[in-house]
Amino acid sequence: MSFFQRMFGDLDPSLLEMLNISNTARCSVYCRAQHEKIHATYHKPAFGPAQRDLQCDESLLFQCASLFKVFISASLILAIDKLSSDPSPTNRYRKLKDAWSKPFTVVFNDLAEGEDSRMRPLPGEPSVLQVLLHFNGVYDINHILLAPDGTPLQCPRDVLERISRYADDTRGQQGEGEGQIIYSNANYILLALLIDRASRSLNGFLEEYILTPFKMKSTFLSLQNLHSHSNESQRQPHVVSSDGHRHIFRPGITLGLSDVVEITWLGPYTSATDLGLFFEGLQSAMDGKPVGLFDKAAVESLGSSRSHINDHEGYTPYGFYTSLNSTGPGSHSLNRLISPDSNLKAHILGKTSDDKEIMVFYLAGSATGWASTVYFIPNKRMFVIVLTNTSGPLDASDLISRLCLHEILELRPSKISNWDVGHFLPSRNTVAPERYRVQYVKLARQIFDENATKVRELEQRDDQPDTPTSDCPSLPGIYFSSRNGQYLRIIDWKGDRNEKKEGVLRIIIQSGTKSSQKLRFVKKGEKFRICSPEELSTLAIDCFGAWKNLDFEVEQDDMGVKSLSRQGVYLKDYFVRE
Repeated sequence: MSFFQRMFGDLDPSLLEMLNISNTARCSVYCRAQHEKIHATYHKPAFGPAQRDLQCDESLLFQCASLFKVFISASLILAIDKLSSDPSPTNRYRKLKDAWSKPFTVVFNDLAEGEDSRMRPLPGEPSVLQVLLHFNGVYDINHILLAPDGTPLQCPRDVLERISRYADDTRGQQGEGEGQIIYSNANYILLALLIDRASRSLNGFLEEYILTPFKMKSTFLSLQNLHSHSNESQRQPHVVSSDGHRHIFRPGITLGLSDVVEITWLGPYTSATDLGLFFEGLQSAMDGKPVGLFDKAAVESLGSSRSHINDHEGYTPYGFYTSLNSTGPGSHSLNRLISPDSNLKAHILGKTSDDKEIMVFYLAGSATGWASTVYFIPNKRMFVIVLTNTSGPLDASDLISRLCLHEILELRPSKISNWDVGHFLPSRNTVAPERYRVQYVKLARQIFDENATKVRELEQRDDQPDTPTSDCPSLPGIYFSSRNGQYLRIIDWKGDRNEKKEGVLRIIIQSGTKSSQKLRFVKKGEKFRICSPEELSTLAIDCFGAWKNLDFEVEQDDMGVKSLSRQGVYLKDYFVRE
């Protein structure tokens, strides 16, 4: 029996208990160290305990969300460093030559085929490399990208028309200067649009230069391919409520594959096997065995550039470069999003038994119904991939991946005195392994309980009675925000068949050609609040982030309601009646 087989046999009781606590429906764990690897899948029935599948189910698909950023980075490196070298007029990538140091909008507009496809300069004129490293880029725009119910709202044209103005308006916000590092989906949407424009098809580029050479046969970039190669049970997202109950999120609906904007921030559907093939391929290229156009130089480029948050941490094309002897691991997980100020999620993994510090590339991807974590350690020929199809009070992928790192690397707390020892779990070297694993299970329960409090608060604020339209008859109408291009359509809803005598307020958020579901719009004191569309429905995880404030203020005059406004993370958005 191999080391990994023994290790997972020992880990299984703890992993299964964490899946029970989080009520995670499906989980795929794929680990490699040196030349040894193991892939295991787990399922948690609606009733009954979690179980390890007797045979690993490699057909399971997961929406990878921000894990997709590494594929955007890899594509950009190929396009600029490899494909642009031929100066021939027939080479569509020639205009990307030496693009790293050029202003992003200059490079982007140089590829434009008409004035209507150009974008205004971004403030500070960040270079292509700076945008890649989240340095001097665009602030988070998730509240523009999607509605509170998780519905995508922006198409590529919407982004190009609005993003520069939004970047201008947010640039002057207090405490966030021009040169700061700000992690943002918007940066990678811009990069994906650049690749799409240069190649004339982002999906085609990914298929030709990444999926085919890496033999990734279970990664799907379009609805047609996804639906023709999988069934719904292989790719269903689930949401867990504060009381631990689980349900399918938006059954029968697949979100995120309609265009470049959606696929960039929600990600394609993929498998742990395919992600493993990608990282194994990168390792192979590092060893002098190229995969497609990926040779040693291209792979080194993925990890060589970094925006420095401090001496040891920063964003790279691979993801977040951090030490296991820090609070970096887990910092982008759903656990931190729900309760960002908690110390429970910030325990430090530590160093090896010979007091060596381990640096890793850390990636995390969360969307409503999905939570995933990847650690890549090239110099140890190692990766840990944990994918789950469940979001809720506990992101199981976060803790399971960290426990795997602890076991494989035999980590222990640092001897450095300036770390808060309260952030550490008991040392693996001072307690028996089975007791150490029990501590992870205890931590999982603590995180679930703490985050459940936050989730319950959102559920309670969402549990409001409908507001009769007769209580505010002047409110229905169409309101427009010139900054973000969104429309609010407030309607007097009398049922799907207009069968009710008394109407209630509903709101639809629109942007371009896309719109949300009919969401409840309820009166709370002097304000109105967006609530989930139905009694048993769920709001998106972004209601702990970009949509944390769901309350709208109303401005009226003698003629009735003039405008609505909502304070966002950075700006106050105004919607004026049309």
